[in-house]
Amino acid sequence: MSASFTKAHKARRKAHKERSQPANRKKFGLLEKGVDWKKRRDDFHFKEKRLKALYEKARNRNPDEFYHAMTRSKTKDGQHVASRNGKAFTAEEMAVLRTQDFRYVNLGMAQEKQKIERLKASLPLLVDARSSKTKSKGSAELKSKHTVFVDTREEVKKFDEVKYFDTAPELLGRKYNRPKKTTLETTVAVTGPVTGKAAKKLAKQRLAGYKEIGQRMERLEKMQKVSNEMQLKRHLLGKGRRVKVKGADKTTTVYRWRKERKR
Repeated sequence: MSASFTKAHKARRKAHKERSQPANRKKFGLLEKGVDWKKRRDDFHFKEKRLKALYEKARNRNPDEFYHAMTRSKTKDGQHVASRNGKAFTAEEMAVLRTQDFRYVNLGMAQEKQKIERLKASLPLLVDARSSKTKSKGSAELKSKHTVFVDTREEVKKFDEVKYFDTAPELLGRKYNRPKKTTLETTVAVTGPVTGKAAKKLAKQRLAGYKEIGQRMERLEKMQKVSNEMQLKRHLLGKGRRVKVKGADKTTTVYRWRKERKR
């Protein structure tokens, strides 16, 4: 019973709110509340303890302390820089490393191309074909034509459109998004007029698909540029006399190798 009385008492209790900044002190900004002060206090004490620990560590440090890693590291502009164990790669090792990077970038390009082709193939299934025949104001119906050539007149009489195109009878009048029966069995396709919320949803999905294709094509273009630069560096590591020539734009560097007669 006491718990229920306590809850009822709290429900009727007045909520005391902290005052805001007075009008004559608006120039000093927002008035700091208790929650803000607690956060500032905790942050101050955390930094204070951290500095105290660092000072103590610096006082107890041995000035004669030595590690072999000190000979392979240095500071540059106040930043610690670690060296590569003082090892210099040979031309053959650099060629191998560049080949591995070149193959990795080409693998990423191949994956991006596959994803782009997959997206392009799935986009026609999202086209909101509201009707197989389109109408415009004050104009007649526009019917699509598809000419099929046969050898004899008997084949013309026996010609079956559904069997020839291998699709559903409802999709024969379409110019696009006319999947085959096998595709209809494995995927969900648009098979009739779409209006209302379904049309808006399809339009949104189609827009998202085109946006993703654009982003992936832009990424593919950047990877192609990186691949060309890597290939150029690999060629520069090889033998042969070359001359730097002006490229199509100022950002690219083009080299031309002199022709040499092989023995």
